[in-house]
Amino acid sequence: MQRRQGFTLLELLIVVVILGVLALIAAPSLLNAADQAKDATVKANESAAASSVTSRFALNNNNDSASEIATAVADELNGENKNPVDATAAAFATGGTAPGSVVLTADDATDTIVITGYGKQGDLLVTKTVKAPASN
Repeated sequence: MQRRQGFTLLELLIVVVILGVLALIAAPSLLNAADQAKDATVKANESAAASSVTSRFALNNNNDSASEIATAVADELNGENKNPVDATAAAFATGGTAPGSVVLTADDATDTIVITGYGKQGDLLVTKTVKAPASN
């Protein structure tokens, strides 16, 4: 008697069902991970902007206004970073609320810059206020 090699149809169906269940479990996690990575990039961009603004305020000696510093920081960082949500939009701006962007809003009267990061849907992710050091 000759023995057959291979799998039965039932065995193949069971494997396909198991793979389908695993795919259903894994897909949402993978999609969620991509969104979390984009949010983390926006938060990192906000941190970079805050660091740059703080440095510029410290080195400024009250020569430039908060608006000038905000514009300079946005321009500088746009050359180094990309918007994680929309590749055609700027990662840094001095106005607006584009998804994935970090917005630097300057107040020359109080020498402060509010740095705000927006998520995938344009929702507020993170905000930080940087004030110029007191002049001597």
